[in-house]
Amino acid sequence: MSVSGQGMAAGLLAGLGLLLVLGWLAARRPLRMADRIGPFVGARGSAFAAADRTTSLVTVLGWLRSSSVPDADANARDLGLRLRRSGSVASVSQYQLERIVWCALGTCAGSVAGVVLTSGGSSPVGVVLLGVVGGVAGWSMRDAALARAVRSRQRSIEAHLPTLADLLALAVASGASPAAALENAASTMSGPLADEVAAAVDDVRSGLPVDAALRALANRCGLPAVQRFVDGILIAVERGTPLADVMRAQADDVRVDHRRRLMELAGRKDVAMLVPIVFLVLPSVVLVAVFPGIQALHLVVP
Repeated sequence: MSVSGQGMAAGLLAGLGLLLVLGWLAARRPLRMADRIGPFVGARGSAFAAADRTTSLVTVLGWLRSSSVPDADANARDLGLRLRRSGSVASVSQYQLERIVWCALGTCAGSVAGVVLTSGGSSPVGVVLLGVVGGVAGWSMRDAALARAVRSRQRSIEAHLPTLADLLALAVASGASPAAALENAASTMSGPLADEVAAAVDDVRSGLPVDAALRALANRCGLPAVQRFVDGILIAVERGTPLADVMRAQADDVRVDHRRRLMELAGRKDVAMLVPIVFLVLPSVVLVAVFPGIQALHLVVP
C-alpha cells in the first residue's frame, strides 16, 4: 500500500472514530422534558425544534447580558453554593486562591514542556504558548474537580433519599413530629444526606421554622428529587394528609426514577462500547486479515 493510501485509510479511521465519539457525547446529553413527553402527547419535531431555537436564543442573550454586566456578588454567591454542595468547608476566597495555585502549577508545567521542546530545536514561542495553555488547563481542571465533587455528592444524596423517606415514614407513623423524625433520621443515617438533615435539624433548634429549614435543605442539595420530596412533605403538612403515606410514595417515586436513569445509562453504554470495537478490535482483525496478503504480494511481485 502506498503512502497516500495509508494516509487515506488512517484519515478514514480517524474520521469514523471522531464521529463515534461525537455520537457518544450526544447520547450522554440529558433528555429534556419536551423529549420525554413529546411522543405521548403527539407533538412533532418542528414545534419542539422552534421552541429549542427560541430557548437557545434566550440563553445566549442572557449569557451575553451577564457577561457584559458582571455581577461579582452573584458569582460569589453561586460559587459559595457550589462549594457547599460539594461538601467543602473552604470559603470562596480560599477556593479562588486554590484556583490561582492550580493555574500557576499548570503554567509552570507548560513552560517546562516548552523549554524541553525548545532545547530540541523548536521555536521559543512554544514556551509562551504552552505556558498559557498550561495555565488555562490548570484553572479549568480546578473547576472540573469542583464540578465532579458536586456530582458525586449529589449522586450519594439521591441514592440515600429513599432510605431517608422510609425512616421519616416509620418515625411519623409511630407518632413523632416532623422535627423529631428528622432528628432521628440524622442520627441513624450516615453520609452527605445525613449531614444535610443534621444541618436542617440545627436550623430548627436555632428557631427556624420546619418548612424554612426543609426549603433550605432542598436549596443546598440542588436536586429535583429532594425538592419534590420537600414539596410533598410541606403540602402534606399544609393539607393534613398523612405524612407516612406521602413519604412512602415519595420513596417509591425516587426508586422508580433511579431505575429509569439506570435504563437510560445502559442505553448510552451501547454507543460507548463501539469505541474499543472500532479502535482496538477492528484494526487488529484488519491487520490479521490483510497483512499476510500484503506479504504474499511482496514475495510474488518484488
